[in-house]
Amino acid sequence: MTKENSSRLHAFNIIYEFHSSSHQLKSIRRKYFKLNKTSINERNRSMVLTNEVVRWQRRLDSWISLSLDKPIKKLHPKLLCILRLGYYEYVMDDSVPPHAAVDSWVELSKKVVNRKLSGLINAVLRKASNIDKQTPIKDQNIASWSSFPDWMTSNWIDRFGEAKTKELFSYFNNNHETDIRLNIPIDEIKQKLASEDIKWSFSPNSKNFIRIKSGLRKILSDEIHFKGKVFVQDRAAGAVVEILNPQPGETVLDVCAAPGTKSIYIFHKMNQSGNLYSSDINSYQVKKGIQRCRELGLSINWNIMDATKDNFPLADRILIDAPCTGTGVISRKPDIKWRRDSEDSTKMSNYQKKILFHVSKFIKNDGVIVYSTCSIENQENWNVVESFLKLNSNFKLESIDSLVPKEWINKKNCLETFPPRDKVDGMFAVKMKKC
Repeated sequence: MTKENSSRLHAFNIIYEFHSSSHQLKSIRRKYFKLNKTSINERNRSMVLTNEVVRWQRRLDSWISLSLDKPIKKLHPKLLCILRLGYYEYVMDDSVPPHAAVDSWVELSKKVVNRKLSGLINAVLRKASNIDKQTPIKDQNIASWSSFPDWMTSNWIDRFGEAKTKELFSYFNNNHETDIRLNIPIDEIKQKLASEDIKWSFSPNSKNFIRIKSGLRKILSDEIHFKGKVFVQDRAAGAVVEILNPQPGETVLDVCAAPGTKSIYIFHKMNQSGNLYSSDINSYQVKKGIQRCRELGLSINWNIMDATKDNFPLADRILIDAPCTGTGVISRKPDIKWRRDSEDSTKMSNYQKKILFHVSKFIKNDGVIVYSTCSIENQENWNVVESFLKLNSNFKLESIDSLVPKEWINKKNCLETFPPRDKVDGMFAVKMKKC
């Protein structure tokens, strides 16, 4: 089997597992690569294929349906996965010659599906030559064309309007450069970046974050990453810690912390002086946090804890980076679109309220709580905060004007980024002080 077809086989196995389970795409790939020997090139190509097929799943299905004489839902799951991958390479991936896409997936189908079905796959794939990838099918709505669920599209149009929703679709359907947080002055690594031919610029509104245009893998495999001189972190996620503004010598809680990227930033801002208690209900992710802090020699106190009911030390500052639907990070995690439904924001907001109401018991007088999510849904953001403030008159909103870019602050004095405008993840955060 050629290297190209090996990559396709890996991509098929991952996509089929994604289609057949409720697991996250990232966790499926991590487990698959751990169990199967793959070269760097095979891994890279299969990651591209799986990300893009999941991202464009609904548009691909609309094209495939044109060539079927029965509903697409009646296709065998393995057959559907092959057709999605094949249509992506044939229609959307300009680096793959159409004949190579057809021939390769037909041959692979004989191994992973059924030789009798290879003729059907061949016929359906060849009909992809009739697709105009620039033009929606007649009567196709924007949700189907942009490859988003109808309910999510409707919610965003109600909130943002159709024009801004289309901007969100465009932003989320493209890959973007990766932000790196610096734990050392930029002058200390400029020479290394230049010698490795790594292209970069400063991230929006920061001299502490840089945006990698090319050469990210060189950084991640270098000692500057292993030794904690740089960390992968979106600029907007870093702004949440900047709003918390932890100080040396304080007692700080990070209660939904794993795997700990924000915790490490908090501890650095504390000059590693004071007590940082980081916790999470996810034991696997807590273990990752513990391991990373051990590697870096950081004395962060990690524990597996339930933020809706467990007891915590009294703290000067608390970060609640709450579990959420994650709709603000769909560009990096396209599977979120298909792992959420219209009821999830309601379920999540109820859980978020339980966390906020419970954890607020452990803040000192004059202490500060920062509540944040990486969701762009009002139900999980301002509605949660408003509900809390109405029932807790001893908490007041605090200004964040001097802590984050003014253009990221909404009329309610909350951090609220809009990805197409701000070129960062969708992030919400509010700062509350106990009076």
